[in-house]
Amino acid sequence: MAFDLVIDNLTVFFLTVFAALLIWHRFFYQPQPLVHPLLLGKQSEVSSVRREGETGVYRSWATGQGTPLTVRPASTLKTVQDVVQAPKGVPSVVPRCILDTSLTDEALQEILRLLPIGLQTLYPTLSTSPTAPTPILTLLPPSPTTSLPLLLLYLSSPPCSPLVVLPSPTLLTTALTATCHPRPGLVVVHASIADDVLEQVLEDCHTSAGVLLVGDERKEKTDVMGSATSRGMTVHWWEEIWDAAEARSSTTPLPDAHFSDVHSYFYNIPKDDAPVAIVKVTHMNVTAGIAALLSLFPADKRPTAALGDVVASAVRLDTPLGMSIALASLWSAAGFRMIGHPTPTWEPTEGGEAAELEQIADTTSGLPKPSILFITSEHHLSLLTELQTSFVAHPLSAFAARHQTQSIRAGHVSRGGLLDRYLFRNVREGMLGGVAGERLRAVIVVGDGPPADSLGMSHLLLSLPLTRLHPSFYATGPIFVSHFYDLQTPASSLQRMVSKVEDAVEERAHVGPPATNIEVILKGEEVHLNREDGYALEGEVFVRGPSVLERIDPASPGTAEGWMDIGEKAKVQTNGTFVMMSPIM
Repeated sequence: MAFDLVIDNLTVFFLTVFAALLIWHRFFYQPQPLVHPLLLGKQSEVSSVRREGETGVYRSWATGQGTPLTVRPASTLKTVQDVVQAPKGVPSVVPRCILDTSLTDEALQEILRLLPIGLQTLYPTLSTSPTAPTPILTLLPPSPTTSLPLLLLYLSSPPCSPLVVLPSPTLLTTALTATCHPRPGLVVVHASIADDVLEQVLEDCHTSAGVLLVGDERKEKTDVMGSATSRGMTVHWWEEIWDAAEARSSTTPLPDAHFSDVHSYFYNIPKDDAPVAIVKVTHMNVTAGIAALLSLFPADKRPTAALGDVVASAVRLDTPLGMSIALASLWSAAGFRMIGHPTPTWEPTEGGEAAELEQIADTTSGLPKPSILFITSEHHLSLLTELQTSFVAHPLSAFAARHQTQSIRAGHVSRGGLLDRYLFRNVREGMLGGVAGERLRAVIVVGDGPPADSLGMSHLLLSLPLTRLHPSFYATGPIFVSHFYDLQTPASSLQRMVSKVEDAVEERAHVGPPATNIEVILKGEEVHLNREDGYALEGEVFVRGPSVLERIDPASPGTAEGWMDIGEKAKVQTNGTFVMMSPIM
């Protein structure tokens, strides 16, 4: 029996339209870039006047020359105490996750009210006058489980009791005997090193400084604390603060802070034989750092309570930038969590970045997954490696990579479309607890910048732009930060989409232009020569701005006209972005 195939005109028409759409999409369609290419062609504005041996002053193109630098994100945020605003109108009963603890705004406000009262009750020698302050020294390991007391102390610290934040027990004697800031009147220490710290405090301060013990809920250090008490030292447990505050019938009102008051002092961990650097942080430094951090997000991408955002940070809380990330999250009404070793430790083992990311995404404990990540280059590399292992095993990986490459070349990436929905989404949800799943909407890599050849792989696997932020110990905010929608990727990276991440060429990606409230100059003998020869300008980085801190240690080289040497070298590209010169580890 013969089979007759009859095709009417309407079928021919639809087949023709379908074929035309396929050809148009394959050869002529270009997705719209997330940001106009002209905005990426000039990201810094340099002053027209420069001195011998240095470049002109670089500012972010969005800031421009001659305009005032931002010192706060809003007029209502003038001091650190304003970060957690008093509830207005209908009280919010929805708790948010703050360092793995569920707290409402009212509960957090009450804790911050009671904390100074309790400390003043337990330690009467603490000053109540800003003219003769007695600092509170904190020595807590950088772990998600031990960081909440440090954050609470930072938020509630009055002008008469600035904080001295130490990142390592090796700096304790230096801080107790320092002459560049007042001697501490209270040492807040973790129970894991209580024995050594109590002896050291007795040796350096005798009985003039008290000790507050954190992380000993079962009071296993009773013998050690009793021995210190018998020798005349005032010692208490962290849990005693709240009962002491509530039992006090009358309190001496603490003075209000001014934006120029000293809020805290930070110590760095010296490298090799370098001297210890100590910086002084004012309230304006803190608010300027918050403003700079929030400005790296477009208006519709900032952390917000409306989307239930939770910010997760791998930057230590005992650094100026790490604390600013936490405060910016709280001020935005978002949750905040730390990425790190789950147990208190001063020297986390290397190579555990993947486990830390999986831990932060674990929902069995009832904690929310993060939606915004501030991670290191090592965390970023571990994340890409795990995602790539699953991605290349899929039979459609090569086709998907070629398809996504076209969009990335055009400056566009999104989590929509069939390929992303049925391939990339499964890859992201199935690795490391789904930390890169659909809830994630922003990734910021903090450090010198990842390898340039890893950018394409990051855009492909995460379907998100990758923001690079370069920090410094001498600033509460970023020094450099790339455009949020900058998808410029080296050609070699796009050609090797499915090659190993570890095989990336050892060339750093740029870290963007100066932050919105930072001015940058490069100094060096070769700056003048490079300018004449037409090569990229290279030199030592000097910065200035409201988020830049004052160095007060004896080894400080001082500042000229407010310029701070951050001890790093960089080169500036023709579009105004900077590349750090430190080698890739």
